[in-house]
Amino acid sequence: MCAAACPWRTVAVVTRTRSRPLLLRRAAQSIGRQTFRDFVWVVVNDGGDEEAARSIVEGAGLDRDRVLFLSLAQSRGMEAASNAGIAASRSEFVVIHDDDDSWAPDFLEKTVAFLSGPRGRRYGGVITHSIHVSEDIRDDQVIERQRRPFQTAVRDVQLAQMLRGNFFPPISFLFRRPVWDEIGGFNEDLPVLGDWFFNLEFLLKADIGVLPEPLAFYHHRDQAPVANVYANSVIAAGHRHGELAAVVRNAFLRRHMDKAAVALSLVLGHIDDMRPGEVAAAAGPVQRPPNVPDTAGDEDRADLDWVIGSVNRSLAGRSLKTLVRSLRIRPLEPDAGWNQALAALQKLKASVPVPDHFDEAAYLADNPDVADAVQKGELHSGYLHFLLFGRFEGRRRPGRHAGNVAEARDNARPAPGTQHVLKPVFDTPAMLRAAHRIAGFERVLHVAHHEWHGIRQATAYCPGHKLLIPADGALEEADKAQIAEEIQALGITHVVFQGYSENADQLLLSLKSRFGAGLRCHAITHVTTAQFEHHFEMVMQARLLIRLRMGSLQGLASVKPDFGAVFENYWPGLIVNFAPDLPSQGSRQPPDLRSVYAPLDAGWRKNMYTNVLGALTAGNIEQVKTANFPNGLESLVNLDRLRLVGYLRGRDLFEEMARSSLVLLATLAECQPMTQLESLAVGTPAMTGPLAIREFDDDPLIRLCTTPHLDNPALLARDIERLVAARHDDPPAMQEMITSHLARRHALAAQRYADFLAL
Repeated sequence: MCAAACPWRTVAVVTRTRSRPLLLRRAAQSIGRQTFRDFVWVVVNDGGDEEAARSIVEGAGLDRDRVLFLSLAQSRGMEAASNAGIAASRSEFVVIHDDDDSWAPDFLEKTVAFLSGPRGRRYGGVITHSIHVSEDIRDDQVIERQRRPFQTAVRDVQLAQMLRGNFFPPISFLFRRPVWDEIGGFNEDLPVLGDWFFNLEFLLKADIGVLPEPLAFYHHRDQAPVANVYANSVIAAGHRHGELAAVVRNAFLRRHMDKAAVALSLVLGHIDDMRPGEVAAAAGPVQRPPNVPDTAGDEDRADLDWVIGSVNRSLAGRSLKTLVRSLRIRPLEPDAGWNQALAALQKLKASVPVPDHFDEAAYLADNPDVADAVQKGELHSGYLHFLLFGRFEGRRRPGRHAGNVAEARDNARPAPGTQHVLKPVFDTPAMLRAAHRIAGFERVLHVAHHEWHGIRQATAYCPGHKLLIPADGALEEADKAQIAEEIQALGITHVVFQGYSENADQLLLSLKSRFGAGLRCHAITHVTTAQFEHHFEMVMQARLLIRLRMGSLQGLASVKPDFGAVFENYWPGLIVNFAPDLPSQGSRQPPDLRSVYAPLDAGWRKNMYTNVLGALTAGNIEQVKTANFPNGLESLVNLDRLRLVGYLRGRDLFEEMARSSLVLLATLAECQPMTQLESLAVGTPAMTGPLAIREFDDDPLIRLCTTPHLDNPALLARDIERLVAARHDDPPAMQEMITSHLARRHALAAQRYADFLAL
């Protein structure tokens, strides 16, 4: 081994270890297999068994002048060990290779090439994508249980994201030594979360690039309890991680209080993110190309994004003194809802620029009263009037379809001709956080589409891995190849296409060409025949039946009862959808205000007008909340009790459901509405039309929540009154019915999936 004054190398690889010979031996093999050889391996024995550690290092087969062994008499902690190892070496780049993690052989070759090349010169460091490896240790052997992609959706590293929590492991991060010098090293006062604090400090000094290849392996002993030296710090000290998260943010804030107000506003905006007890968001925002919106839903989303961007830009531009006086106004998350956005807009009194996708002149011409108010200076613009009042009053929103819409989330105008292309992504947090975890589904992959929200959510709650692909814009050959590689890395044996598109069809053929009979492919349709008014749906049904006859598909099933009685060769059973697996909602007491929430579109199948009229007619309803304004009804009935809450998603949607006495979904054509299952998951009953699911014919909750009166508001009102009264008169009974139904549903759903897939 080299002496204390080790020669200069391009990379210093620092490994912190303490009495874990089994794992250190694997780390030595990982480092020894690197195709890039100009490195020094610095092993810091942090108060562990020096003889055992030294023996493994000496037997690693590396040249002696490429290894530096440091032994600390007493354990000083992970961050002090990192600092000691870095300080003892001389190099251009540094990377922390913990003793329990590993690399692909070309990790160093590709990361060094990135930072040394033209693309990487602007960055202070680079991360790669990772593979999460679940394992346990039995009889002095490491037993691997599962692999899955880890944070493979990351395409850039932003300080705002890092403030919420660390989202990449040290094993994937190569950085320039001068940035470490400028920071002053890792914070040795922190027993855990030191890498997160270092990353926060790093991002104030330099940017971090992303190499989107899974070259790092992040190992976790999380399959069985490990209470010894082989436990991960993130597992064994999980309680300390939660406890010290606030400490890290506070320390970062105190250290940089004199920095720009934008940095401070970001910290303040994330300190209370997701308090314990809050309902976790089951889905992130729907990704969509930032083209000109051409539907009411797209326009609404574009307006919401624009408001979020305007509020955050206004906050970021404030002086520190002004910001501290308004700590209660925090930056909005990208998936914030209308309630939060408008409340922040009004409190902040922020100016909202008129976006390209709103025709200001047409709105003022259509609404002379608004034009008069703008002329007098009472309103900043017609667009602001529309946001605060016009949406609720049912006034027409004039769109302007010339040019590109400015990217609303950061108010930055895209370059001419650029488009955001949705790419395939595996196992995003939004698709996993509310999923059921059921033994036997570890090698199942569900494929859904970014743009198809309902099916996407049904997929998110299923057990197994998740892949999102675009429905629009063809998959590239490189995308198909990468998907196949991920499938192979994960050990996937069953692929389930949830909904079908041209892209799904091309992916199916590509996978079967590569894997043949080694990969079983199935498809589940979520369509009703009422949707055959869209020719696309019939084309896709025909394509599915062809693929089934050709043997490319091993099974075809539906979430619509008896769909196979009409179309031959469908699996005879019914696929039952899962509700989201959310944290317990406590006693699930009904709200004080008796309210109905109808999150429906204005199309005929969704039956919004009948739902709204029925709710307004019900004698025990104090408030009716809708996603859309029922244009024209104001001339027929009194809408004083109507409140427009707009399109909600994620946490906003769940919270609105939890605040309601009833979620109203009496639609004219439905399979198994996901909104009903999401409502039940937060403890609120949801009324639907007859779904004809024989398996639940005897279920008391389903009987109570089903109405046959889909075209008669007066009769629908009686059913609404009965269900709301049942919830408020006997809350424990309602809670018991919901709990019992969900337990029964989830057991049946798991069994049906297992039978269909022949697991």
